[in-house]
Amino acid sequence: MANQFDELLSSLGTGRWNILFFVASSYWSMNPVPHALGSAFFAPPAEYTCEPPEYPEGADTYNSTDKCYYLGVYNGTEGEPAPLPCNKWSYNTSTFTNTITMQFDLVCDSEYLRATYQSIYMLGTFVGEPITGILSDRYGRKTMLTCGTILFTIMAIFSSCLPNFSAILAARFILGFLHPAGLQAAYILAMETCEPRLRTVMGIILGVPWALATATWGGWAYLIRDWRWLQLAVSLPCLLILPLLWFLDESPRWLIVRGHHQRAKEVLQRAARLNRVELPPSEELEALMKNIQKESILAKEEEDHSISEKKSFATRFWKKFLNLFILLRTPRLRRISLLVYTKFFMVSMVFYGISLNAVNFNVNPFLYMALGGLMEIPAYTLTVPIVEYWGRRAPSAAFYFLSGVFILALAFVPSDLGWLVITLAMLGKFSISAGFQILYLYVTELFPTEVRLLAIGTSAIPSRIASTISPFVTDLLGPHYPWMPSVIFGIAALFAGVVTLLLHETHRMPLPDTIKELEERALTSPKDETKEVEMETKRT
Repeated sequence: MANQFDELLSSLGTGRWNILFFVASSYWSMNPVPHALGSAFFAPPAEYTCEPPEYPEGADTYNSTDKCYYLGVYNGTEGEPAPLPCNKWSYNTSTFTNTITMQFDLVCDSEYLRATYQSIYMLGTFVGEPITGILSDRYGRKTMLTCGTILFTIMAIFSSCLPNFSAILAARFILGFLHPAGLQAAYILAMETCEPRLRTVMGIILGVPWALATATWGGWAYLIRDWRWLQLAVSLPCLLILPLLWFLDESPRWLIVRGHHQRAKEVLQRAARLNRVELPPSEELEALMKNIQKESILAKEEEDHSISEKKSFATRFWKKFLNLFILLRTPRLRRISLLVYTKFFMVSMVFYGISLNAVNFNVNPFLYMALGGLMEIPAYTLTVPIVEYWGRRAPSAAFYFLSGVFILALAFVPSDLGWLVITLAMLGKFSISAGFQILYLYVTELFPTEVRLLAIGTSAIPSRIASTISPFVTDLLGPHYPWMPSVIFGIAALFAGVVTLLLHETHRMPLPDTIKELEERALTSPKDETKEVEMETKRT
């Protein structure tokens, strides 16, 4: 099925029609970044002091003992002073004039709410990711992109004027839920309409706008120091995607598979006009679409038949649920799955943790965020020739080890050496970003074809859990033990490197199609497997 449609895309070539999807996907992927990394500037830690209440007449003055308590007397009666919890604070506004931390007093006993502010967004993405995939397959890529971007834009702008913190948390969860709706649909649209020979390059380039947006996020925050105006400023550019949606078509591949052949034909004809090429004759095109849909329906019927035959909904659902555990059924597949899940957890925690950890360094937070984004650009692009020459396992392990060393070193660097702190942090960010980029490629080659999509989909679970945990490490442990986040993230990166060495190399090896084929390779010794790689390399 895919080959037939890929041949059709090849005949369409690359022109104005394809570029529209690329521009839409690239532009939209920049917009969620300030919200995904929002705690860095919307709810950063603040310097504060306790403001004791005015003391009653005839009583001694209340004295502040620390940031969260004060000493005084009860009801104007002299007695043994006792610590009382502070309920009013004054804040240092030299860096930020107004933040969520200041406005809603997220300090002392409420300090954990700053981490909650960040993690609840990640929780929303965790919930929204699988639902978005299902809805995108059911109602179409453009439909999901349109709904996702419009709702995200409305909620992002509306968040700038919410009156209380509970409403802000609810809005953050909804934004996180809508985060994959636009990104996934836009990415799928761009890839499904991309000429096959350019897909590898496209997959890499589409990651660059995220890095650029991370860099500009630091610039936005530097210029606007009030969180409400900053929230509004970074949300308004979302409106610019709306006119572009009018010119986008639905994915012709999806239209064909769903049986909307007339709409697919109209889309392909428009694509041919914009790209100034000729389509196959109408009869041949219709026959091609029918054949593609037929193959898709047959595959679905076979899958449904293998699950159950006219059984109850509960039985079908239960069997589909049990099918998720297929990745743990056989020895080698189980070993690979557990190692990959561990890698996704560790790498995701380090990636988001180091992005948000400027709060625990004595460095300029705006410069830190901007440089962190710039570090991702070479990390996303230079990895391609590296993995083509040295393979997947050794480079990714090396990047994890380097990241671990750089981040661990931060725990022992004096905070007044700002230039050294930023240098080590940026080297760590570059290394973990490069390792993250290789990880997705590596995973697609480790698993056999029949469970590859399932493996990639379930890998998002530990990844999202880790990104939810990271803010608590940086925002709760960091202020009290500034060295602790660097130790945790550094050890996690080193552990990811060790786990990588336990996997086998996949470079230039034929991809396994079945679990049986993967298990049969387990009988091959590591030396024989290495020789097989070398022989395959010589043949190619």
